[in-house]
Amino acid sequence: MKLYSYSFIAHNFHFTNYIFIALIIVIALVIIGTGIFYYRNRSNLRFRSLFILVTMLGALIIAMQTGRVFQQKNADSQTTQTVQIMRNISKQKKVPLDQMYSSSNNLVDGMTIQAGKDAYVVHFNTDMTNYTVTPTKLVSQPQHVNSGGFTWSSSDSQYGTIFLKFLIGFIMIVLQINLSGKGNLAPSNAVDQLQNYILGGIIGGVIYNQDITPIQFVIILLIWSVIVFASKFLTGTSNTLNKMINGSPQILILNGVVNVNRALRNGLTANQLAFKLRTHGVNDFKDVKNATLEENGQLTVTLNDEPTMNYPIITDGQLNENVASHRGLDANQVEQLCENQGCTIQDVYLGQFGPKGNLDLVLYPKKRKVFKRQK
Repeated sequence: MKLYSYSFIAHNFHFTNYIFIALIIVIALVIIGTGIFYYRNRSNLRFRSLFILVTMLGALIIAMQTGRVFQQKNADSQTTQTVQIMRNISKQKKVPLDQMYSSSNNLVDGMTIQAGKDAYVVHFNTDMTNYTVTPTKLVSQPQHVNSGGFTWSSSDSQYGTIFLKFLIGFIMIVLQINLSGKGNLAPSNAVDQLQNYILGGIIGGVIYNQDITPIQFVIILLIWSVIVFASKFLTGTSNTLNKMINGSPQILILNGVVNVNRALRNGLTANQLAFKLRTHGVNDFKDVKNATLEENGQLTVTLNDEPTMNYPIITDGQLNENVASHRGLDANQVEQLCENQGCTIQDVYLGQFGPKGNLDLVLYPKKRKVFKRQK
């Protein structure tokens, strides 16, 4: 338990205020310096980024310092009342002020006042206008604080926790992007979209919740990461599960004929289909040679005067049944084509028919251990 001396409370030296003032001066000088460098080297975008960064940092420190000033003004009145109570008890108990200690510099019901070797509990009425002093015994030897030092206010601690959580969230997002093999957060399938929504919800909801500690935040993010990469592993080993979760390309228009049943199964209305075609500059669906609905909901359109889009028939060791069906092939026939080249479908990283009708295969490294995929 910490007890603050009378001199500490009466002449509270907020050292951090001076630190922040010094930082503001330094930041102002750095802003001026980077501004000059940027003005002289406007073609160098690094100086522009540095100038913006330093300016934002300066604005952050000034805003935090302003908040501290307002908090200090609100606390000064209560500190004055605490000092007065300590003086009154000092006179009543005939104890010198240099032997007076308080557990709080603000008025708090149940605060502890130590006068010499004796300790007292101070209770206030509901409107904090009257108080009573009751003798009490301290369980352990208190820690006396006689001089000020570098201390953080509660708001500083909250800002520090928020900054740490932001940093943790930023690192986790970068790790998930890199580990998943993506260059950005743009979703390519349902799992990616769901991952973005939930990850954003987790980070946004936890950052401002003071009841959740940074280590708990890390655990929550790791739990979600385990779920995400488990789904990626399962979809990579099961064709059925991959279709259920990620879906597969669906041909909606072929040679000017709209497959209405397939469009409706994918929840695509005629108005939505027409809108997607217009975004590709198509006004008449009869001009479309091939329109395929991709896994991410985008429509890939090939016109009659354009070469047909050539989709891979094998990706990641899995057969694209829609492409195979479009070419009039079944799984056994594709497997036979692979065996003719000394491999199986599971050994193929990427398989695609060439312009001459031959099947071009890109195989996994031979030492790669392949999990047996479920049909």
